[in-house]
Amino acid sequence: MFKDLPIDKASVKAGQNSPEVVSACRCVNVGLFVSGNLRRDVVVSIAVGAQEDLRVVSFPGNSLKRVSPDERSISFFLLKAFEQAQNLDLGKSFKMNNGIELVRSSLDELIDLWGPDVIQVPPINPERFILDTNLSADKMENTP
Repeated sequence: MFKDLPIDKASVKAGQNSPEVVSACRCVNVGLFVSGNLRRDVVVSIAVGAQEDLRVVSFPGNSLKRVSPDERSISFFLLKAFEQAQNLDLGKSFKMNNGIELVRSSLDELIDLWGPDVIQVPPINPERFILDTNLSADKMENTP
């Protein structure tokens, strides 16, 4: 969750994203991409705004298309997604043609929609939290 995600076309094109955008891109990268493939059972969601009016962009591994693991690609898709999310009315959702899902809602409505067991808000270093979670899950899958 971010209070603000300062992202604009010029910064994305120049590859000079804000620290917040870099962190969001790393969360998507670390959460979804593994050895030239995608984690199909993972959804990484980036929420921006006040708790009563969040714009949420979700990258579902099972339906994502045309997004590569590099920061520039992810930031481009974040830019496009947040531009479209701005036009959503509160309580509405939209699915982009590349599989990215957009929701505009309050945090309480989001928890009701997704369920409290599904939502994990990472501590101070979200990229590390996601990496540790994935490593732990990978070990559990490979344990006989």
